[in-house]
Amino acid sequence: MDELRSTLIDLANHTYSGAPFLGAYGVTWVVCAVLWRKVSLYTASLATLFQGMVALPIALGVSASLGMLTNQPGGELINQLTIMLSLSQMLVLPILILFSIKGNFTAIPIIFSTAVTIHFVPYAWLYQNIGYIAMPIIIAIALTLLYAMDKDKPAGQLMSERGASFVCAVTGISMLITGTLFII
Repeated sequence: MDELRSTLIDLANHTYSGAPFLGAYGVTWVVCAVLWRKVSLYTASLATLFQGMVALPIALGVSASLGMLTNQPGGELINQLTIMLSLSQMLVLPILILFSIKGNFTAIPIIFSTAVTIHFVPYAWLYQNIGYIAMPIIIAIALTLLYAMDKDKPAGQLMSERGASFVCAVTGISMLITGTLFII
């Protein structure tokens, strides 16, 4: 067990506990927060839904440039685990697409953020880092408060544009702060 723990700590050190991914996705969530205030509901929902198509290549590029994708501690088995963990959040995409098709655009940020928040918890074990417990708790509490206090929802929408924007902002800023703490 000590060998596994040592391997996981080495992995966390080698990958900065996933900070490049938190940074890239944090930025795209913040961009989505701005878009919810500036563009149509439809456009903002699509940006939120597909922001990972921008964030993932950036995160992988930064990780590759820092040598984090080669010689990872734990070998192929840990690599397979990280891929499975990262893909798990994609299971929410079908329902998000359905919300978009049905025109309930403002449901997308809060449901996506909730799924992402749940997705982070196993990384606390993988990287042996309590930050991956603290961040989801903070986001979950913030989402609950934002939804509870949200007013002036357009007809047929789960949240207001302002509420959807705040959901994206809280999610992105939480990721950016957590990623920064992992680096320093």
